[in-house]
Amino acid sequence: MMMMMNHVDFVVVQCGVPQRSILGPILFLLYTADVLQLIRRHQLQPHTYADDSDIYRFCHLLETVSLQDRISACVDDVSLWIRANRL
Repeated sequence: MMMMMNHVDFVVVQCGVPQRSILGPILFLLYTADVLQLIRRHQLQPHTYADDSDIYRFCHLLETVSLQDRISACVDDVSLWIRANRL
C-alpha cells in the first residue's frame, strides 16, 4: 500500500522564540512582565504559571458587578497589549 504525503507550505516566522530553547522561559518572563503590571493597575491580582495566566480579586457580594466591570476592562487592555506585542 502506497501512502501519499500531504503538501506542506512553509511560512517565515518573523518573531517569537523556538520551542524548547534555553532562553525561551527567561525571554517569556521578560516579555510578559509588563502585562502583570497592567493587571495590577486595574487593582486586580495576576496569577501565572508557565504560560497560563489568571486574573482575579476577592470581593463582597454587593461589589460583584463593579468587579465584573473592572475585570472586563482589564481583559480588554490585556487583549490590546497582546495584539500590540504580537503574542
